[in-house]
Amino acid sequence: MKKLLPLLAMALLAAPSLLKADVEDRLYDFTDAYYLENGVNPALIQGRMQPGPIAVIDTPIFSFQRNVRALLTLPAYDHSAGINYFTVLGGFSAAAFTANPAGREARGIADSFIEYLFPQQGTDPIGLGAFRQSSLLDMRNGYFSNDPLGLWLHVWVNYTTKALTTRAGKKALNEIAKKNGRDFDGTPIIATIGDIDDLFKKGYVTKTTRPDTDPLRYAICPVIEDPTDGGIAPDQFLAQPLKSDGTPVEPAFLTNFQSLQTTGDWE
Repeated sequence: MKKLLPLLAMALLAAPSLLKADVEDRLYDFTDAYYLENGVNPALIQGRMQPGPIAVIDTPIFSFQRNVRALLTLPAYDHSAGINYFTVLGGFSAAAFTANPAGREARGIADSFIEYLFPQQGTDPIGLGAFRQSSLLDMRNGYFSNDPLGLWLHVWVNYTTKALTTRAGKKALNEIAKKNGRDFDGTPIIATIGDIDDLFKKGYVTKTTRPDTDPLRYAICPVIEDPTDGGIAPDQFLAQPLKSDGTPVEPAFLTNFQSLQTTGDWE
């Protein structure tokens, strides 16, 4: 019994830190040295996150982090419709990859992780201004272990005339809508890679990237690995597509975000 008492005391002392263990999953910008080490020139990052409405000055948790913590939080499906939350630290063209082995590796990483974007009809089909649904992140290649900067290749997905006007197209879209619900435009929410692949194969969506020279070709969008138990801070906020009446297009993202933020657990 005497031997157990010190162990119990140690466990009780450790309990508060264990309860807050996932605070380490909060998202910060990276240091210049860490960007360079991982093949990206920080001087060529466009729109790099700065303190202001979408970020705050905060003490870094790890040495590779800059003292800028993200407040802006965005929702995304993963390849199999799982719920994820991420932020945007900046965008860049292919010129930002450093001219060394680290840069070549970084480009390979960025090209292997695709962030699918879904512009609203009638807006820029390769723009970032208005989305009909949340993004979809293809995380199948071991994202959390193989993508240290959270690099992504932007791919814009738009429905084709064939999908919207033909009998077969409308039938296919209705089947997906029954499964996933409908987006801001009234078209089906695309929630999995399987949805994209099937629609693309049938000619119902297009997939478009920007040129190598375009600063919106690539993005730095790290994902919160574990949003439970403090992974989402009390001052973070969620930006997601809204219907014309101001309600979320995809309510599950908001209800889970609020639950994680207030209780530390999923809804």
